[in-house]
Amino acid sequence: MLPKHQTKPSTLPGVKGWRKTFSSLKVRDYRWYWASNVSGFFGFQMQLVARGWLIYDMTDSALLLGIVTAAWALPTLIIGPFGGVIADRVEKRDLILLNQTITVLLSLAITILIVIDAIQVWHLLVASILSGVIFSLNLPARQAIVPELVGEKKLMNAIALNSSGMNVTKIVGPALAGILVGVIGIPGVYMIITGCYVGTVVAMLKVPHTGVTVRKEKTNVLSAIAYGFRYVRHHSTIRVLLILEFIVNFLGWPYMMLMPVFARDVFGRGASGLGLLMSAIGVGSLFGSLGLAYLGEFKRRGFFLLCLFFVFGVGLILFSNCRAFNLALFSLLIVGGVSTVSFALNNTLILGYVVRQVRGRVMSIYMMTWTAEAIGVLPLGALAEAKGVSFAVSLDGALLVLLAVIMVATVPQLRKL
Repeated sequence: MLPKHQTKPSTLPGVKGWRKTFSSLKVRDYRWYWASNVSGFFGFQMQLVARGWLIYDMTDSALLLGIVTAAWALPTLIIGPFGGVIADRVEKRDLILLNQTITVLLSLAITILIVIDAIQVWHLLVASILSGVIFSLNLPARQAIVPELVGEKKLMNAIALNSSGMNVTKIVGPALAGILVGVIGIPGVYMIITGCYVGTVVAMLKVPHTGVTVRKEKTNVLSAIAYGFRYVRHHSTIRVLLILEFIVNFLGWPYMMLMPVFARDVFGRGASGLGLLMSAIGVGSLFGSLGLAYLGEFKRRGFFLLCLFFVFGVGLILFSNCRAFNLALFSLLIVGGVSTVSFALNNTLILGYVVRQVRGRVMSIYMMTWTAEAIGVLPLGALAEAKGVSFAVSLDGALLVLLAVIMVATVPQLRKL
């Protein structure tokens, strides 16, 4: 029996708050879904470092690095809406499994080409395009299945925890890849990447069918796609959030694809330095997403979102003008934190406003806004070659700051969300 002045640990406010942060992981099916995402994203983060270093080492071209990175955008723009319709009509778990299995086979093919020393830039370009096709068919289902696994009340917590898990991989994956490139080489790193994608499939097999589809819908595929776009057009809040996401993805996120240039040419570091830069983004992202998971629902989320965009731009300006490596790492902590929280918050706002029947289609349109990152890499890469990488990223940061100020001043609807 505890003395009267003591409190049981489970009733302490800090402990209760900590448990609240991880409440969605109490749902067994979501835990396996979360594990599947983490395994796949760990492989993806290692791939970003390994592929980026490989391409830049082969070509010495920031523009080619951007082209290969951006190659997935075209199929996403074309196929993305079809992925949303499919996600609304079939069992999402099975669709995810199919796409992840194809990802394993694609990664295995690239690994074999690297091992036998037959890899060419065009192989990586084709693989990037095929990844865009898989991404287009996979992501709407992955986004739309979350409310089916945890319910509406835990939606923000589940999205934030999913982001947190991914951000842990942003810390460990790039740093580990950077170290392993020097220890076991690119072939060994790609073997590990393929193993991570296998883990994604194994974990997803543990997720049962949710049984939530709209099989009775009589319209053909093109009509169903058109209805999704009409739904967005007539829902002003969702429309504004999607437009904002596209612009921010175009201006804010492409800097990550030029990290090999910063690592080698600006800071004079090797693959391990690239891994540290990417890991700094992950550390900031982890703390930001855990903070959002702890907060849960709160008021004035729209205004908070615009404030995050402003700080995102300031952080990019600070990073791109750093010449001290440690200061660059600190600025990337800020960039990683605010960019991830803004991404998760916008995602939550959109999912919260969309009715279940069109959730997959709206998520496919939302996914199409992500192609702005790949599109933005092309002018950013060209500008980096012409004027320098620091000038190019600074300009994007300044435009992001300007966007946030304009939106605060002119869109009261967004401020009041």
